[in-house]
Amino acid sequence: MKKVINILLILCIAGLAYIYYGSIMGPINFEKEKSIRDDAVIAKLLAIKEAQAEYNNTYGQGYCNNFDTLIAFVKEGRLPIIKKIGALTDAQLEAEWTESKILKLYDEASIAEELSKSLKGAKAAQKAKQAQQLWDSAISAGFVSVNEDGTREFSFYRDTVWVDMMDSLFHGKINVDSLSYVPYSDGKQFELATAADTSAKTGLVQYSFYAQAPFEWFLGGLDKQEIINLLEKCDDRGSYRGLKVTNESGNWD
Repeated sequence: MKKVINILLILCIAGLAYIYYGSIMGPINFEKEKSIRDDAVIAKLLAIKEAQAEYNNTYGQGYCNNFDTLIAFVKEGRLPIIKKIGALTDAQLEAEWTESKILKLYDEASIAEELSKSLKGAKAAQKAKQAQQLWDSAISAGFVSVNEDGTREFSFYRDTVWVDMMDSLFHGKINVDSLSYVPYSDGKQFELATAADTSAKTGLVQYSFYAQAPFEWFLGGLDKQEIINLLEKCDDRGSYRGLKVTNESGNWD
């Protein structure tokens, strides 16, 4: 009888230890797995935000309200990248040179030079003189030097290079074709909506968008009680029951 009681005591102690261990490790394991899934969803939401920002920059009339159009825009679009060579010195800044002034000087000199080639007689000579004066200004300011063969070297230059939008935005980290799908959700798509509100004060139209996914979509299979606790915390704070991004920020910030 004593042996049976000892066995039962051992089993009870083991059961209590298991329950105690579970009460400690359960929330820890939940938070660990939740963090992994949150990160995957946030990466998608940030990618959506970047794509929407470029869409609005390109068209200037708000954000895209469906993923098919947004994905096609990203796959087919190109972005300008400004290649910068050189920086203004303190002396050049004191002489009130600015990037826009320098680039304008280059444009005026180049246009005058091209016109001198297409014109004849006095007009051609006049434009050639104007072009030389402008190039001389750039040379004396230290922006341009002339090689022995007459070619010019630019120490300050800006050039626009066009790159594929998909590569520029996502760098191969996000499959754009799956942009609309919520990770760990068995194929559910992010909820996407746009709005255009007119300011009563200024009369200007303010465009906005949001994309979101409820926690229950991508936390499926994890501890149900922990999910319930999470949703209750959201309700207590009056916050969205999931992860959401707008044109301004994400609710995880």
